[in-house]
Amino acid sequence: MRGRKDTVILDRRYVPEGALILEEGEMGAQAFLIQSGSVQVFIMHDDRKVVLAKLGTGQIIGEMAMLSDGPRTASVEALEDCNLIVISRQQFQDKLKDTDPTIKAIVHMLTRRLIDGNAVLSEKNVDIEGLADSARLIYENILKSLPQNQQKTFQNSVLPPLQDLLEAIEGFKDRYGSDIKH
Repeated sequence: MRGRKDTVILDRRYVPEGALILEEGEMGAQAFLIQSGSVQVFIMHDDRKVVLAKLGTGQIIGEMAMLSDGPRTASVEALEDCNLIVISRQQFQDKLKDTDPTIKAIVHMLTRRLIDGNAVLSEKNVDIEGLADSARLIYENILKSLPQNQQKTFQNSVLPPLQDLLEAIEGFKDRYGSDIKH
C-alpha cells in the first residue's frame, strides 16, 4: 500500500489464534496496529494469568516497550487469527522528531506514568499508599465513565464502603508505617 511517504506500510504480520505475539520482559523495538482480529493483554502473577485488556481492530499493542526503550510490561496473545501492521521504533521516532517539543514531553511523561501505574496495579511495586491511590483512581474513573443518571446511585452504593477501606488503610499506615511492601 503506497501513498504519501508517511502512510507507507512496510511490514505486516499474520498471527494465528492462540499464538503469543509479545512476551512480558522481552525487549521491544516494535509495536503493532491490529488490522484484523483480537488479542488479550495479560501478565503472569503467582502462576496465574491476569488479563489486563482485550483489544481489537484499530488498536495498538507493544507501544509501551517501544516508547520507553525498556522491557515489555505485559504479554499479548491472539484470541483469534490476527493481521498486524508492524510499527518500528525508527518509524515512530521519525514521526515524533517532527512533533512539537511539548507534545514529545507529554508522550514521554504519559509513558512513564502508565508504566508506573501498571506496576502498581500488577502488584510489582505495591505499597500501602499505592493501594489507596489505586482505589481512589479506579472509583473516580468509573464514576466519570457512567451516564449522569447512574452516577448518584454508584456514589451511594460504592462510596461508603470505599471510604471505610480508605480509613482502614490509613489506620494500618498509622499503626505499621506506609512503606510496607508486598
